[in-house]
Amino acid sequence: MTLRARLGLAAVALAVAIIIGFGAVAYSFFTRQQEEQLRIILAQDLERVTTLLDRPTLGSTFPQSGTSSVVLQLVTPGGQVALQWGDEELLPAVDQPTTVLRAGRSLLVTTGGWPETNGTIRLAHDISAALAVRRDLVRSLVGAAIAVTLVAAAAALTGARRMLSPLARVAQQARLVDPASPEGVEYGGPRDEIGDLVAALNTALEAIRQRQEAERGFLLEVAHELAAPLTLVNYHLGAVRRDHPEDARVRAAADGTRELLRTSQDLLVLARGELERPLELRVVDLREIVQRVADEYPGINVDAAERLEVVGDPERLMQVVRNLVRNALSAVGRPDGVKVTLLNDGDQAVLQVCDEGPGMSDEIAARIFDRGFSSGGGVGVGLTVCRRLVEQHHGEIRLRSTVGQGSCFEVRLLSLAARLKAPSADGVEVEPVRPS
Repeated sequence: MTLRARLGLAAVALAVAIIIGFGAVAYSFFTRQQEEQLRIILAQDLERVTTLLDRPTLGSTFPQSGTSSVVLQLVTPGGQVALQWGDEELLPAVDQPTTVLRAGRSLLVTTGGWPETNGTIRLAHDISAALAVRRDLVRSLVGAAIAVTLVAAAAALTGARRMLSPLARVAQQARLVDPASPEGVEYGGPRDEIGDLVAALNTALEAIRQRQEAERGFLLEVAHELAAPLTLVNYHLGAVRRDHPEDARVRAAADGTRELLRTSQDLLVLARGELERPLELRVVDLREIVQRVADEYPGINVDAAERLEVVGDPERLMQVVRNLVRNALSAVGRPDGVKVTLLNDGDQAVLQVCDEGPGMSDEIAARIFDRGFSSGGGVGVGLTVCRRLVEQHHGEIRLRSTVGQGSCFEVRLLSLAARLKAPSADGVEVEPVRPS
């Protein structure tokens, strides 16, 4: 249940409690007043009857005694009714005004002394109409309570929506914060609880941004420190390898140095924030990129017989293919255990890099693209770079892996033919220039 709904329900519950309390107090006050008035009238009529019996006055009558709403009985000491008006059944003798149900009517009965006799005067008023007024009052209160509750519910939900709309806007801005470059959210409201929340959020985002800048600066320094000597070593080992092409030790050293240099380049990409820079889009033949990577890693198997054109950044796509091939070689340990396949699947160009390595468990496969995570001895940045670059191309990268049977990374990009059908699919204009 949303916070708005909870606040609305709380307001409605409070309104209902207030309405019920007010209705109960009003009904209680009304019934007490009504009962008091009925008792006063009954006592006044009893006093009048008693006075007339004690001191009869010529021409005096009992105006109400002939009506159906009044019952008057003069009862002898032996319990016999000497005179009666309105009802033949004997009324009970009571010490105080008492309500009695008689023949479907509610009678308020009182008893007084009959002057100069030991008998009693028993007088009753029909209060059925008064009780009907109470029932009408209850119905009116219930109807008013329902109406007020509905109005209160609508007002509460509207008020909650209006009060929480700034919080909803802040939440929307927070969802759009780029983790790679966190910026603060805007709030133009008063310095209330929402303002305090926004201030705390912006403080946290600023701390994260400063920490990222510090980490990038440190990473950039480390990557530079690694890249400079590795470039020199790679250059000299390349020359030695050309002079001694059959020396397996020189070849292994050159290959290892090259992989370390590639890793340092990945670190430089992360440190410089180049993954967040706009792509330089061109029409790219994936077959040419795969072949260039295959030339860097002799011995891998390539199945790319046909041209497969996409729109992308040639250097970034080259980095994706290279990192996937390096990862596969690291897993299997030999070039002939790696296969790169290109195929056309409808509107998508598909690149598959599969290896015959040991495979991965589900737990490792679920984290394999996380920065800093490595199932082997690497630093865990190559696949992170791959995923980010593929996402920048509006593509998708998948992994299929079975323990003991190897792994297969699959990259899916929108083909050039499909893009030409919908040239504004990602809102960019593409210059139709192929890489040399």
